[in-house]
Amino acid sequence: MDVKFKVERILIPIDFSDTSRRAFYVGLKFARQYDAAVDILHVVEPIASFDTGEDMERQASEMDRIQAGVNRRVNELFEDGGLAEVDRRKVHVEIRAGKPYLEICRYAWERSADLIVLGSHGYTGVKHMLLGSQTEKVVRRAHCMVLTIKPENYEVDADISTEAKKPVP
Repeated sequence: MDVKFKVERILIPIDFSDTSRRAFYVGLKFARQYDAAVDILHVVEPIASFDTGEDMERQASEMDRIQAGVNRRVNELFEDGGLAEVDRRKVHVEIRAGKPYLEICRYAWERSADLIVLGSHGYTGVKHMLLGSQTEKVVRRAHCMVLTIKPENYEVDADISTEAKKPVP
């Protein structure tokens, strides 16, 4: 079987958490290695409905403020170490409103992404059940490859690490 690993477009969803920042830098390293274009996506979950024209204006104003803030923070990420990694002209920043996993998958499809690089908070057990996992939903639904980046101090489950040390029969 001949398998080709071709990466021309990388999607990096960001929420500015620590794992999201790590994913940003890893994604940029892949982009440099493969000379790929980069899409940076920030998804805002809407919290209000539009009841009046004033609500719509307020929401539009809020999106403008969010757009400015996201652009500023992306610029800070580049200044902190990513700018030298990839040609800035190949980077597109987008902000969308909706459910994060749906918008990430939809955007990846629309832009024909070859790879999604995103952070995983590494929650397990009850915390995972309560908070849900946007990353897990993206992995299950995305049309392309997904690389998940774990938190810097991620601790492997003791049962798994013990089993991993046993020789394979």
